[in-house]
Amino acid sequence: MPNTLFPVFPSDSKYINSKIAVKTIGENVYYFNDEMAFYFHHKDNYKSFRFITSQMVELKNVTQMEIVKAFDVSKESVKRWVKICRTKGESGFFGTRKGQKRGKVLTEEVLSKVQSGLNLEKSPKTIGAELEIKPDTIRKAITCGRLTKPKILGNQEQALELKTKSERSQQDSKAPLGMGCTNTEGRMDSIVKKK
Repeated sequence: MPNTLFPVFPSDSKYINSKIAVKTIGENVYYFNDEMAFYFHHKDNYKSFRFITSQMVELKNVTQMEIVKAFDVSKESVKRWVKICRTKGESGFFGTRKGQKRGKVLTEEVLSKVQSGLNLEKSPKTIGAELEIKPDTIRKAITCGRLTKPKILGNQEQALELKTKSERSQQDSKAPLGMGCTNTEGRMDSIVKKK
């Protein structure tokens, strides 16, 4: 969109409106008001981009829709950035975040009780009922590594499930009576299904 207000800008500048333009030069993105650059940041610095665009909206230099159209971002994102700019200012974009938020349910004491239950091969549902915790909370803690579910081999069927197909085939071929001796559960299932 050619604009006579910016005669000093090359044609590859992007105009946000009749007064504000943006141009990438090398590794940096520069923001111009008329002919004067007023802000720049590295092209990969998303925090600075969010800060300057929301600040321009807050100072009424541009509208939210002009930012949406110029940078192809969602209207909801721009609204969220402007809200952060209004409530927290610059620190909302550049301030340090607090550490990872931990749930209040699985305290260190509760974690040790849950881990003890898991070590005794209790299910998350059973442990949850005992400690009045949702089973999904326990499963999420297992998934993210805060808890471990031990793999205990209690009987031969469990041991067979954990082996590969070739290992099972080798074990079956060495058995005196073949697979019928090693896979008692499978043999019983086939008998029950026939009836």
